[in-house]
Amino acid sequence: MTTVWEIVTLVVDGQALQGWQQVSVTRSAEAAAISFSLVATNPGWSEEARLLRRGKLVQIYTAPDPEGSGFGSFSPGGADLLCTGYIDDYEVEIGPRDHREVGVSGRSKAGDAIDCPPAKHKTGQVEKKTLKGVCDEFDEWGIGFDADVPLKKIPEVQIVPGESFFKTVEREARRQGVLLTGQPDGRVKITRAGKRRHAGALVEGQAPVTKWKIRFSIKNKRSPIIVRGQTARGTGAKALRQQEQVEDPSVERYRPEILFNEGSDTSKELKRRAEWQKLRRSGSGISASPHVATWRDEGGKLWEPGYLVACQVPSEDLDQDLALKSVTFAQVMGEGEGSGTYADLTLVEPRTLGGTKTGGGSPSGELDPGGDGVGDADGLEDDSLSGDLV
Repeated sequence: MTTVWEIVTLVVDGQALQGWQQVSVTRSAEAAAISFSLVATNPGWSEEARLLRRGKLVQIYTAPDPEGSGFGSFSPGGADLLCTGYIDDYEVEIGPRDHREVGVSGRSKAGDAIDCPPAKHKTGQVEKKTLKGVCDEFDEWGIGFDADVPLKKIPEVQIVPGESFFKTVEREARRQGVLLTGQPDGRVKITRAGKRRHAGALVEGQAPVTKWKIRFSIKNKRSPIIVRGQTARGTGAKALRQQEQVEDPSVERYRPEILFNEGSDTSKELKRRAEWQKLRRSGSGISASPHVATWRDEGGKLWEPGYLVACQVPSEDLDQDLALKSVTFAQVMGEGEGSGTYADLTLVEPRTLGGTKTGGGSPSGELDPGGDGVGDADGLEDDSLSGDLV
C-alpha cells in the first residue's frame, strides 16, 4: 500500500516548525485533553526551538504530503488543526558527529486543569447550573466549553479542597451520562457518541486496514445491577433505604454489581441510573482495534473520537457500526521498518460512549440517556473505558 504522508507543522509564537521525523497525537472520546509527542533530528530551527522550552501555547497542524518530505508551504487555512495546547516536556539529546535530537511532548489546553485545582473561586460552590455552566464558572484557565446534548441543572457542586478541576466535573459528567472530550482548538465538548459518522467503511482484507484486533468479552458485564441511595429529605425507609435493580439478559452467569448513588435522587432516577449502567456495561462486550494506513477517512476527514464507523469483519461475524473511542495518529519518516503514516483506532459499541445500539451486540435493550439525570459508569473508568479492551 502506498504511504500517504502528512506534513506536520508546530506553530509557536508565529514560528512554523516542520521536519518532525516522529509524530504521535492521541485523542479519546473519554479524555478532556489531547496528548502529543514530536521528535526532530538535527532540526534547522535551533533558535526557534528555544521557545518550546518555556511551555508556550502551541498549535499542531497537519496536511497531506504528496512528496513525503515532511516539509511544505504552510497556511492554517490549508491544513487541519490537530491540537492546541502547551508543551509539558522539552528534551534534547546531543551525540557524536553533531547529532542532535529534539523531542517535545504536551497536552491540549485542558491539561493544566487536569493537574490543578481551581484557586480563584470565592466559595468553591456553584448552585443550580448545568454542567456547562459549572465548567464555565470554574474555568480559570480559559479552556472553553461547549455542549451538544441537553443538560439538566445540578442543584449544587462543591469543589473538594485540593481536588483538581476535572476530577470534580468528571464526577458530575458521569452522573449525567456524558463525555468530556478534548477538541483540536483546545476547548472541551460535553457530548455523547454516535451523532455523526465517518465516510466509507473499514473492511477485512481491504485498504486502508492492514491489521485487525477484535475482542469479545464479558469481563465488564454485570447482572444484576443494584443501585442504592438516600434522599436528602425524609426519614422513612423510602428515603433512607432506596434500592433499584435491573437484569442484563446478555449475561448468562451471576455477576452482581452494587452502586452507591452520589447525591440525592428519586427512585425513578436511581432506576434510570441502573439502566444506564447496564447498557454501558453491555456495550463494552465488543471492541475492535484496526491498524489503518491513513489519518483520514474516505472523505478526507481526520479520524475523530465519537464518530460512527462502519465495520465489516466477515471472518468474525462482525458487521455493524462501532463508535470511535480513541485514535492515535502516528508517523515515522524514513524507509526502514516501522516507517510510515498510520492510525491506531479503538472502536466500541456506541452504547459504551453514550450512543444507542446500531446493530449486532447483545440484546440488552435501549435507553436514551436524555438530559434529566442519568448514572455514571462506576468501575468502567479503570477497565474497558481506559483501554483494557484494546
